[in-house]
Amino acid sequence: MAKGGWLFLVAVGLAIAAPAPQFILVQPELFSAPGGMPNAWADFDNDGHLDLFVGFRGRPNRLYHQERGRFREIASQLGLADAVETRAAAWGDYDADGDVDLYIGFIDGTPNKLYRNDRGRFTNVAHELGVDLTGVTRQVSWIDYDNDGDLDLFIAFRDQPNRLFRQDNGRYVDVTADSGIGDPRKSVGAVWFDIDADGDLDLFVANQNGDTNGLYRNDRGRFVDVAREWGVDAPRASAEFGGVGPAVADFDGDGWLDLFVANYGPSALYRNDRGRRFVDVTQQTGLLFNQHATTPFWGDYDNDGRPDLYVAGFLATETHYPDHLFHNDGGRFTDVLPKLLQDHDASHGVQWVDFDGDGALDLSLSNNDAAGGHYLFRNLLPREVARRSLAVSVVDTEGRHTLPGAEVRVYVAGTRQLISSALVDTGGGYCTQSVVPVHLATGNAERVDIEVASMSARGRQITVRPNVSVAVARSSASLRVSVSRP
Repeated sequence: MAKGGWLFLVAVGLAIAAPAPQFILVQPELFSAPGGMPNAWADFDNDGHLDLFVGFRGRPNRLYHQERGRFREIASQLGLADAVETRAAAWGDYDADGDVDLYIGFIDGTPNKLYRNDRGRFTNVAHELGVDLTGVTRQVSWIDYDNDGDLDLFIAFRDQPNRLFRQDNGRYVDVTADSGIGDPRKSVGAVWFDIDADGDLDLFVANQNGDTNGLYRNDRGRFVDVAREWGVDAPRASAEFGGVGPAVADFDGDGWLDLFVANYGPSALYRNDRGRRFVDVTQQTGLLFNQHATTPFWGDYDNDGRPDLYVAGFLATETHYPDHLFHNDGGRFTDVLPKLLQDHDASHGVQWVDFDGDGALDLSLSNNDAAGGHYLFRNLLPREVARRSLAVSVVDTEGRHTLPGAEVRVYVAGTRQLISSALVDTGGGYCTQSVVPVHLATGNAERVDIEVASMSARGRQITVRPNVSVAVARSSASLRVSVSRP
């Protein structure tokens, strides 16, 4: 962790000023249907290309298979075209067999589904595993909360207490009551991260309809709500206000993970004060705005080493309720949303993802308005700037994606000069979880050290891949960093 006060990350050798963001629509005739809600990315068939699942209301769900930069819709062929309103979608390799599975959450009393992926063939196994829950499902997350090496399952609900299932030798056991995590408030968004750097994942829950937020500190598998003590409970003025979507990043480069919460009402940015509390820095960073904000998502779209922030807005009576694209200028933020995105905005789903592997983060949005759509934008970052980045896949020693919540940092080789950092996804982007490589800027450094902080039974574990050639690493789709699980 960085010592001293509030530090601001400055990418090595890059100017502070950001280029104006430029995007173009990808296959707009394909990505045009309204009603999109969650949108989640993963390489479900292990062909080296990221694929996109979109959950809908008013039409069957879709799975877009990527074929070298072009997409084809194949959900019905694979049995994934559920026509029930879908509010949650989470990819995760729950059975550690090397291919990612998909949990789908509904809201109308239809039992949720867990689609086990067997080499690209999907089978609903939710009932036999005891996770075919019903209710107004919101965030679903695959995480290893007890650091035993396998993925557990968390589900947030709008209409009942949240649930936590521990995996025991391939079976799922409901540990909600024993763990103390069953928040009974009206939850919408949730995200897992190590708030205090003690080596286990904690949970922030954004609660709606006048309810305060929850921050559940993980004390060896028992959870204590410390939201009030840590300054993120956010008391509401009335039932019209509430939390919707959280997003986590180290926005100021001090080594501690910070938290942005999109709200109905004023949204908020909380700086992590060295693992002791969160401090509201919304106004001083230029992020104070008051509206119906739904979904935030951090991503360094210009590869300057500082995470930028997309925030979607939603109002049922407006197709194009304002969104924001906040560029991180080094601790203050400027809204730089281009007109193309104003005209093709989100209401719910937001994902930054380098789907084409060119080194620049692209953008995936979904708008559930009848006159909206779901959109994929290619980022037109200049090639020389796009290549100042790495895609890092954090896997276990068997090559499996079992480490959600791991933190990845890039330093100038042989130094502690931090260039950029990011988190392996644990939930966000509107009730989703993706399995994608972590995107990290490299500045002008030719060689870098990659450091992964992961959770383990022995506490916080550091894995370093030193002296990596950026040029060589860029020649592959993504660089894998293997983490042992003692």
